[in-house]
Amino acid sequence: MAQPRIHSIDSVRATALFGILMAHARNFFNIHQPEVPTGTLDGILGWLHVVLFTEKFFLIFSFLFGLSFFLQMDRAMAKGLDFRGRFCWRLVLLAGFGLLHSYFYCGDILLIFAITGFIPVLLWRCPTWWLVVLCAVCLVQPLALYHNLIGTPEAMRQWYDGVRETYQLTWAPSSQTASFLDMGWWNITNGVWHSLLYVVYSYRIWALVGMFLLGMIAGRLRVFEGKVSSRPLALPAAVGWGVVVALKTAYPTVSYWGIIEPTLFVLWFMPLLALLYERPCMQWLAAPLGKLGRCTLTCYITQNMMMVMLICGYGGNLVGKLTIGGVMGMAFLLYLLQLAACNLWLRFFRYGPFEGVWRYLTRLGLR
Repeated sequence: MAQPRIHSIDSVRATALFGILMAHARNFFNIHQPEVPTGTLDGILGWLHVVLFTEKFFLIFSFLFGLSFFLQMDRAMAKGLDFRGRFCWRLVLLAGFGLLHSYFYCGDILLIFAITGFIPVLLWRCPTWWLVVLCAVCLVQPLALYHNLIGTPEAMRQWYDGVRETYQLTWAPSSQTASFLDMGWWNITNGVWHSLLYVVYSYRIWALVGMFLLGMIAGRLRVFEGKVSSRPLALPAAVGWGVVVALKTAYPTVSYWGIIEPTLFVLWFMPLLALLYERPCMQWLAAPLGKLGRCTLTCYITQNMMMVMLICGYGGNLVGKLTIGGVMGMAFLLYLLQLAACNLWLRFFRYGPFEGVWRYLTRLGLR
C-alpha cells in the first residue's frame, strides 16, 4: 500500500523556491549590472535579502533533498526493493537538467546537487548516530572556524583566485552585447566551473552536505510523521541564532559568524514553517503552495530562464534599467503566475512537465 504524501513538505519546498527566487532577483540573476538605478524600497529590500534570503532557502532545499532521498529509499525498501541504483541514475539525469539550466543561467544548483547527492547514497547504511556526528561536524563549519582562528579568513578566496588564474577561467561576457549562443557557451564552460568553485570557497559545500544528512536523520526519526518532535533542536537553534546575530553585529570583521548564521536560522525556521502549514487554518495557503511544491524542478528552471531572457541584451534588454525593487517585483509576479499555473496543471496531470520527463527517463534508462 502506497504511503500518503506529506503535504507540508511540498508547501515548505514551494516556500524555499520563493526564497531562492528572491535571492536570485536581488543579485539580478547573476547578470552584471554596469549601473543599478536606485529606488525608494531598495534599502528595505536589501535588508530583507540579508536577513531572510541570503543562503537560507538554499539550505532548506538541501535539507528537503536529503529528506526526499530517505523517503524514496524507505518506501522502496518497504516493497522489498533497493532504490540506490535508480537514485544514482536520477542524479545523472539531474545533472543533465542542470547543464540545460546552466546554458541560460549561471548560478545553477541542480548540477551541484547531482554531484553531492551521491554522498547520502554512500552513507545510507550508516548508523543514525554516525549521521548525527557527521552532520554536526559539517554544520559547525570546521574549515571556516580554523581559518578564522589562525587569522586567514581570506584563504579560500585566495585559493579560488589561484585556481581561476591557473586554469585561465574567464569572466562572463557583457550581458548587453553578447549573443545568446556566446553567453550560453560561456555559462556551460567557464560559468559552471565558477559555480562549482564558489560552492567550495564560500564554505557552502559543508552546509549543503550537513543539510543533506540532517534531512536523512529527520526521515529516520519520522519527524514529519509526528513520531519525534523537532523542538529539542529548534529551540536551541533559535537561541543560538540570536546569539550569533548579536556576535555578527558586534564583531563584523569575524566572517565565521556570517557563515554559520544561515544554518542556525534554518534549524528553527523550517520546523516552525512546517508546523504552520500543518494547521487547518493555514490550508488556504498551504494547499496551493503544495501544488507548486510538486513542480519545483519545472518552476526553478523556467523562472530563471525567463528572467534572464528578460534582462539580457539578447532578450528584453533591461540591463541597467531595473532597480532592485523592480527586478524583485517582476520575480514576485512570476512566482504568482507559476503558482496559478501549477495548480491548473495538476488538475489534469500527475506531475509537472520536467518532473514527468525526469520520471520517464528514469524508467527508460533502467530498462
